[in-house]
Amino acid sequence: MQEPNASDAGTVRLAALLRHLQSEPIEHVVSEELTDEACSGVELTATIVVASETLPLLPPVLNEFCRRHEMQLVHHWCRGSDELFLLSWLNERQRPDFMALHVKRHAAKQGSWWQRKRDQWRRWREPSGLLIACIGPDGSGRSNVAEHLGAQPLAPFLAAHRMELRPHIVRPVPVDPESRVPRGRLGTMAKLMMFVADYWLGYWWQIRPKLVASTMVVSNRYFDDILVDPGYYRIDRLRRLARWLLPWIPRPGLWLVFDVPCEVLQTRTREVAAAEAARLRSEYRKVLRRRREDVVVLDAEQPIDEVCAEAERAIVAQLASRTARRLGLPDTSKDNPTSTDVLLFFCRRHVPVLSKLIRVLFNSDIHCRLPGDVHMPHPYGIVLHRQAVIGHRVTIMQQVMIGSRDGDPNIAPVIGDDVTIGAGARVLGDVRIGKGATIGANAVVTRDIPPGATVVGADRIVATSRNSATPGGEAAKVAKFPRPPRQKPAA
Repeated sequence: MQEPNASDAGTVRLAALLRHLQSEPIEHVVSEELTDEACSGVELTATIVVASETLPLLPPVLNEFCRRHEMQLVHHWCRGSDELFLLSWLNERQRPDFMALHVKRHAAKQGSWWQRKRDQWRRWREPSGLLIACIGPDGSGRSNVAEHLGAQPLAPFLAAHRMELRPHIVRPVPVDPESRVPRGRLGTMAKLMMFVADYWLGYWWQIRPKLVASTMVVSNRYFDDILVDPGYYRIDRLRRLARWLLPWIPRPGLWLVFDVPCEVLQTRTREVAAAEAARLRSEYRKVLRRRREDVVVLDAEQPIDEVCAEAERAIVAQLASRTARRLGLPDTSKDNPTSTDVLLFFCRRHVPVLSKLIRVLFNSDIHCRLPGDVHMPHPYGIVLHRQAVIGHRVTIMQQVMIGSRDGDPNIAPVIGDDVTIGAGARVLGDVRIGKGATIGANAVVTRDIPPGATVVGADRIVATSRNSATPGGEAAKVAKFPRPPRQKPAA
């Protein structure tokens, strides 16, 4: 029996969506009318006519349908009486596919002048586009991924725009791009002020209108690169001024940090020494540690196609989170006890004396950036390294330690989304824990774990996910980490 292709799978999902709407108390009629250009990039579309009094019930119904069918509500577009909902899921190649639901109000009247102006203000205040910053060392594949994302936009966007470092409103062409001679104090101050003016003018003159027009703006590097590698920008002093100017720079909606091991980076870029590669890797994690923006650390060691797929999944996840926040959809993440909220509050804000006292009371030491949906049922004895990267919807039990090893004091693990870490587990060193993995109680992990795997004891994988991204993608990763052989007892 042949497996259904992507088009057949999408048709089945679209039919399931229409059946789900019929079972809900939403008065609607399926229309054969074609949709407009707002969703022209989506092949699977459906148009329904909904009664005005039942229209507010539609977003929660769509959210529940997505939860049941492993989908995401990634986009909501509204113009006058028409609304557009975009749903996404992952196909067999782990790439996002989309389908659109076009909603029309029954017997809707044309809006007044004030209503049209209010809709324009809402679109300006909450643009449907997304500004993405790609940062990472040279040789990590950052430019290739940025070029791929800027070449063709994803379905939720109408267009794509690629930007190099800054908008280039002020001084579009550098005076001497090949020079690496450090500037003096006055030259550095003038350079930093020029960057601030360029970002501000460029954002409100170029980038913001593109975001309102539903454009995906991809920036290859960003202002934060100056803090990591100031020598590349001929800045050898006044680093404190650069840090002080950082809050005045418009912040992207999504950060894509390209993380690559030092050995792999040296093979790709011979000019980088081992010590410099280790420093760059540590600094790129550190520069965004205290930021509240959404940050996704990509495994740049993979082939470029897999890195692009991971970047697309990160963009779709960010759109789903933004759509849920704008529509006021219920949070499906697990609730934390009050003790966890108290611990995370003081760990994130670093209140003098009081934050240290709370850490002592809970016997916990948390320094890394934590997303808002992290789950800690028993927040006692938890130690998280300042360079650790924690994904979304991660469950961390008591007595968990996520830190570095003696050989790499500045490199800590990267924990994927939907990972569960049991009580007393230890995750140490330069390792990546795949999405949906389970780390058993008292387990010790010192090497990479593929997505969906279950680990017990010392790096022992006892179960793996049945659904693989590619025909042999996960199986190959599991084969790299076999169970350790049992040692023969001494005679």
